[in-house]
Amino acid sequence: MKRIGSIMIALMLSLSLLSVQEGKPAYAMTASDFTDVAPTYWGWPYIDFSASNGIINGYQSWDGTYQFLPENAVTREEAMTMLYRALSAAGRLESTEDFSADYADVMIENKIADWAKTYVAYGLEYGLITQSELADFTDDNGAGIPAPREQIALWTAKAMGRDLSPAYSLIYADKDSISPDKLPYVDLLYRHGIMQGDDMKMFHPASGIKRVEFAAVSNRVFESAKTDAYHTDREIQSYRGTVVSVDPYNSRIMMTQSDGTGRVIQINPKTQIVINGKVDYNGLTGIKTGTAAIIAWGAFYDQNSPDNDALQLHVITKTRTRTGLLAGIEEKDGDTSILEIENEDGDAIYYVLDENSMTDGTPRKGKEVTFIADGIKILEMK
Repeated sequence: MKRIGSIMIALMLSLSLLSVQEGKPAYAMTASDFTDVAPTYWGWPYIDFSASNGIINGYQSWDGTYQFLPENAVTREEAMTMLYRALSAAGRLESTEDFSADYADVMIENKIADWAKTYVAYGLEYGLITQSELADFTDDNGAGIPAPREQIALWTAKAMGRDLSPAYSLIYADKDSISPDKLPYVDLLYRHGIMQGDDMKMFHPASGIKRVEFAAVSNRVFESAKTDAYHTDREIQSYRGTVVSVDPYNSRIMMTQSDGTGRVIQINPKTQIVINGKVDYNGLTGIKTGTAAIIAWGAFYDQNSPDNDALQLHVITKTRTRTGLLAGIEEKDGDTSILEIENEDGDAIYYVLDENSMTDGTPRKGKEVTFIADGIKILEMK
C-alpha cells in the first residue's frame, strides 16, 4: 500500500511539473500571485503590470498556486498572444473578431494550440505574421518553439503600426548578425525604446527572449499604443560629421561624427538621396568623401506602402535659404507636420515643421515659401 502511495505521489508531482511547463496558461491578477517572483526581482514591475492587465499569464500548479517562470523562453504562440493582449488592453486592436475559423486548416496543419488560435489568426489576418512562418511555431509533437529575438522584433514592430525609416544606424555591436529584412524593424523598436539590447550593446538576434523580458516589451508596446503623439526625437535622426566612405553597392555611408566616433548608416536601396535640397539621381555616388555634412532622415515610410515617395535621406553640406512651393501638409499632431515642398526642379522634398520652427503665419498649401532647414527640420519659414 505504501509502495502504491509513493508511486501516486511521484506521479502527481510529475504531472504538476508538466502542467507548469507545458499546460495552458492561467490568469493571475498581480505579480504577488506568483510564487517564483519576489518584489526585489528587477522584472517585478513589468510582470505586475502585464499580469494586472491580462497581457501575460502565469501557470497554475497542481496545488492551485501560480508560477510565472520569468526565465523561460517565450514561444512563438505566446508572443502572438501577448502582443494581441497588449494591443487589446490599449484599445488598439484592428478588430476583436475571432478569425480562427478562417484559418482552421492551416492551424491544424501546423499544430497550433487551441488556446493560441485566436491570437495567431489575428496576426495572419492583419499581416503581422505569414502562413509560411507557422511551420516554425511548433515541433512535431505540437510543443511550442521559442521565438528568436529578431523575429519577436519583426512582429512587435508590425503590431505597433509605426512608420519605418528610409535609413538606420544601429548601435548594436552584433548588428551585422541581424537578418537584413529585420533591420528596419529592429531600428523602429530601438528608436521607440521598446527593445534596447543588453549592457554590452548586443542585440542577440538569434537568441530567445525570456518571459520577463517580454513582459517589459509588452509594457512598452502598451504605452506606445495608448498615444498617437509624434515624437521628433524618435522619428527623426540627424548626424553631423565627415563622410569617410560611401558604399553604393551595399547602400551604406560611413562617417566620423563631430565627437570623433564612427557611425555606419545603412540605407534602404529605394531611398532618394537629397543633396542640399535637390534630388541627386546618381544616388550615393553623388556624395563626396571627405565632405563635412549633416546626414538626416525621418520615419515617413509607411510599412504598408513600400513605394512611399517620402523615402529620402538628406545630405547637407551648406546651410542656406531655400525656396519652393508648399505642395502638401501632413499633420502628425497639433505641433508637428510633414511638409512636401517642390523645389525649383519640380522635385518633392520632405521636411519637418514643429513647435520649434519659426514661421511667419500659418503655412498654406499652394503658396511659395522661403525657409532654412537644419537637416530635415525647418528652422525658419516665411
